[in-house]
Amino acid sequence: MTRAHPFHVAAGALAAGLLSSNERPAVTAAVAVGLGGAVVLSRWSGFVPKNGTNPDHLSALAVGAVLLGAVVGDARLHALDASIGRVREARVEDLRVHLLSVPRPNPFGASAEVEVVSGRLRGNRLLMRIARWTRLPHSIELGAELAADGEVRPFRAEGDSGFADQLRRAGIAGELLLDRARATGRRRGGVAGALDAMRRRAQEAVAAGLPPPEAALARGMVLGQDEQIDETTRQDWRDSGLSHLLAVSGQNVMLLVALAMPLLALVRMRPLARGLALLGLIALYVPLAGAGPSLQRAGVMGAAGIAAMTLSRPASRWYALLLAACATLALNPRVSADPGWQLSFAAVAGILALGRPLAAILARAGEELTTTGVARALVRGLAEGVSITVAATLATAPLVAFHFGAVPLVGLLANVLALPAVAPAMWLGMVKAALGLVGTVAPPAEELAGMLGPAARIPLAHLNGLAERCAGIQGGRLALPLQSPVDVGAVYLLIAASIAAVRVVASRRRPRASIRAGLAERAAAWRRAPRAFRVAVLVLALTLLALATATGLGSPAPPGDLTVRFLDVGQGDATLVQDGHGATALFDAGPPEGAVYRQLRAAGVRRLDLAVSTHQSRDHQGGFHDLIRRMPIGLLLTNGYGTRDADYQRLIAEAGSHHIRHVPAESGELLRVGRITVEILGPRPRPPGAPPPEDPNPIGVAAIVSQGGFDLWLSADAESDAILAYPLRPVEAMKVSHHGSADPGLPDVLDRLRPKIAAIEVGAQNTYGHPTPSTLAALEHAGVAAYRTDQDGTVTLTVTHGTMRVATER
Repeated sequence: MTRAHPFHVAAGALAAGLLSSNERPAVTAAVAVGLGGAVVLSRWSGFVPKNGTNPDHLSALAVGAVLLGAVVGDARLHALDASIGRVREARVEDLRVHLLSVPRPNPFGASAEVEVVSGRLRGNRLLMRIARWTRLPHSIELGAELAADGEVRPFRAEGDSGFADQLRRAGIAGELLLDRARATGRRRGGVAGALDAMRRRAQEAVAAGLPPPEAALARGMVLGQDEQIDETTRQDWRDSGLSHLLAVSGQNVMLLVALAMPLLALVRMRPLARGLALLGLIALYVPLAGAGPSLQRAGVMGAAGIAAMTLSRPASRWYALLLAACATLALNPRVSADPGWQLSFAAVAGILALGRPLAAILARAGEELTTTGVARALVRGLAEGVSITVAATLATAPLVAFHFGAVPLVGLLANVLALPAVAPAMWLGMVKAALGLVGTVAPPAEELAGMLGPAARIPLAHLNGLAERCAGIQGGRLALPLQSPVDVGAVYLLIAASIAAVRVVASRRRPRASIRAGLAERAAAWRRAPRAFRVAVLVLALTLLALATATGLGSPAPPGDLTVRFLDVGQGDATLVQDGHGATALFDAGPPEGAVYRQLRAAGVRRLDLAVSTHQSRDHQGGFHDLIRRMPIGLLLTNGYGTRDADYQRLIAEAGSHHIRHVPAESGELLRVGRITVEILGPRPRPPGAPPPEDPNPIGVAAIVSQGGFDLWLSADAESDAILAYPLRPVEAMKVSHHGSADPGLPDVLDRLRPKIAAIEVGAQNTYGHPTPSTLAALEHAGVAAYRTDQDGTVTLTVTHGTMRVATER
């Protein structure tokens, strides 16, 4: 017989009403009638409410809660829509805004969230778009007031842009296309201003004593400020299934409470005072860390649990979860469409439904095989961590597939291996943040925060290295495109049915008592075995586990033959040459989001002997910024050609800071890289005093790479009008210039090069129409076997004893 508390029914019905307010009134009515009818009809299945509540009364309570939720949600939606409706397309001058987020870089410049504090849009939040050529005032911080000139406009019509819909759900009413901005010297005041100041101090303290990459990770993990994490690192964490660690969530609240409770007990606080202190910490931490949907949910659940503990009441995790749903939906009913909100609630529901039973089974099995208290405590901790990871991964998999098109299969392994480092990284970061806040009245605390930096770097570096290696595992992602919510629901039903079937089969095949007896018998035999034997078995098991982990996560060995890889980096160029004896040369590194570093690791590259940046273009040199930080480079060959390009200047500065030798490419230069010879044919020297060209494509580095009887032609984006002037000779293979763009002189180039194989490095569904039909026709007419990275993925050309073999990724 099932027993349910009326509060659970009321909270669930209220959440259902808030959810339905985002749809039509008919949906609300259907939900109310359906839920009320379900409560009444459930009496026939043995349903008995707690406290003797009449089922008819409970049905009325459910219907009333649904309708109340719909009314509250509808009122809240009207308030949000009224704010959005005030935004009209118009030019603005001297518009005063407060900066609410750190500008986040993107391919077109940067963007930041601001709040308008003057004029008719006062109180509206806008997305400020900052073009690459727009300069912001130096040293602006969160909460700073800016005087902005530009254009304000609403987002496109509902449904036209998924990103715009996401911003609307977050309460952002429109966008500000910034032309100019100046700092007024003023900041936000009141509670918001005080919170800004605390956030700045916490951010500085968390980053103190850490190198920039680890500092960016620490700010993301502890404070949710992930703007400074580079795109390649972000993609590594996403593909490895660890990206949830970079967004503050329920795990942060749980670890905060776990850190604070023993400290509060140590100072002999009474239970009531201890509970109030924990509630105060949560109330401070949630807005300090950004108050995202998942953190709001965690804050409400944590507060409910602490309140129950303080009042000596039994805590109901399901009730706390329902309360969290009501609170977050009451703030913004549209938040239910946010992937972060959905994943957060799905993960917690999975942990409550599956994680705890699984943890009990694993802990019971492990404790049967251990004899000491310490070992049993370790087993219980490991069982808890593994079961939570398994349950959360399984519960969120359908939603991850629906929103992102693939499920990171390697995520389960990555999260289990990350377990030992997550808590130390979080706790050290939280302690550093607390020291930063205390530092306003006790300056030595700030110095102590910096001293903790080296200790915090250890778990952060472990997590980052783990993300890099797991993201690079072949087949680590399972493409599982779920097209509609119906598909998602069907997968959840299939998972539930599978779990139920396993339980039924297991109970029929062997009674639970006999399973326990079997475990006890094996445990007794294990304890009777000689101590030396048990130690030897454990050492052997740990050794095999370490070898398996190192084999799966380590870099493969470099190839034993001359190998050329035309890397699939999207709409960009990156060509890797390996001489078969350990020497490597890379021509261009693609765009920043191309993740060329990951492909180099998969190719067995641990060090680049030569890196060539052919010209100043984001899709060629953008990936070098990340590569310089991650991998040793012997020589960087650059092609400034007098450019004043800011990104090129940053590249040179980064190479210098990492002590990488860099020299300009010169026509006629001959370089030796292991057994590879690189002959630079272009560009021609720039005339003295001549300004840099507006178009850098024609002056891209053109070279012939040779080893033995094999020659490879590489010319970046330089087309026939530039390269026909070079002393060309027949080659075996080539990279087609400029991603296969239209080039009337290409037939003449092919007639002089006479390649057998050609590769076109081009992004799928690019907006440029690359490769063009004329280019493909010219290659076919010349009898050249052409491969395309947009269709074939990475194209690998191997030369063995003069024989060429081509392999494609797909």
